[in-house]
Amino acid sequence: MTAVHYDIDPLLKYLNELQPLRKEIIERVKTETFKISVRKNELLSNLSDISGDCLFFIVKGVVRAFVLDEGKDITAWLADENHLIGSIRNPGTLIPTYQEQYQALEDSELLILSYRFIDDMYTQFPETNILARKLLAINYHMSQERSILSRIPSAEMRYKQFKIGYPSIKSRVPLKFLASYLGMRIETLSRIRKKEKLGEKN
Repeated sequence: MTAVHYDIDPLLKYLNELQPLRKEIIERVKTETFKISVRKNELLSNLSDISGDCLFFIVKGVVRAFVLDEGKDITAWLADENHLIGSIRNPGTLIPTYQEQYQALEDSELLILSYRFIDDMYTQFPETNILARKLLAINYHMSQERSILSRIPSAEMRYKQFKIGYPSIKSRVPLKFLASYLGMRIETLSRIRKKEKLGEKN
């Protein structure tokens, strides 16, 4: 992976739609933001070597977050283009039970936003705190949706709801990771998909 300056129009468009940005902010974002190119299946664990503590904006590709529990790989969430990803910092002293790791599921391009830069923006430009509040609300909503999805008793209904909520990536995630995310066996997911295809033919 290499870090280079990059056309950040997708990021600026995304942020501007949430909160109009003044010219000074846009120029700072252009100066401080870098792109990372990541190969399919590559783990992002060494991104800290390039950028330190940071968030990422997906320009291209699909990324999953996962945790390891007694050696078992559990997919926690999935994200594609025009989403910010990364661990949300806890302002208190709580240490997370599990450390999330990230993996690209396709050849991907990510923009890096370091927390050092983000904190500077909060101090210099008060309106960026409004933007942060809106981004936090989006993150909370997505977390709530994942929580509800995981509690749906029927595996078939969980898959159906996933397709509704993630129409752009439903066919881009390998079966084993999708099954893990939906909390079901690969065999169960395969059976549900097979049943669905048969239903489409009839």
